[in-house]
Amino acid sequence: MERWEKEAKFVLDLLKKDDELMFSEDDAEHTKRKKHDEFVKEWGFSYNDMFDLDNSIAMFILPRIAYFLKNNIGIPSVLTKIADDGTIENEEQARQQWNGILETICDGLHLYLAKSFGDFTDEEKELWNNAKKYLFEYFECLWN
Repeated sequence: MERWEKEAKFVLDLLKKDDELMFSEDDAEHTKRKKHDEFVKEWGFSYNDMFDLDNSIAMFILPRIAYFLKNNIGIPSVLTKIADDGTIENEEQARQQWNGILETICDGLHLYLAKSFGDFTDEEKELWNNAKKYLFEYFECLWN
């Protein structure tokens, strides 16, 4: 199984647990579920996300970054050195660096969803801080 598939299944399992909790007291007619689904259909997001918006955002981003890591074809120009003839002088090095950045973002998001932030070790805090930094530093580079 590819990493992106594992991350997608990881997030789907978290979403399933969240749904079970949010709708655990729903009635036999699924009134809460229906009201929720109507809201999502109209507005494109769930008001249940607000209970833990940071996790909801991380769950949205993680499988997509993991898929992007596997399927991206570009390299951010800020990581490349262009020769006078227009070729990339450091293409392999830049590709490895870019993939490492994307892997760090994935690792950090996975960690954030898997473990309570307050329980992070110093090493895990460093990973999470690097992942956040990379996500914002390279946000405009997340395209093919």
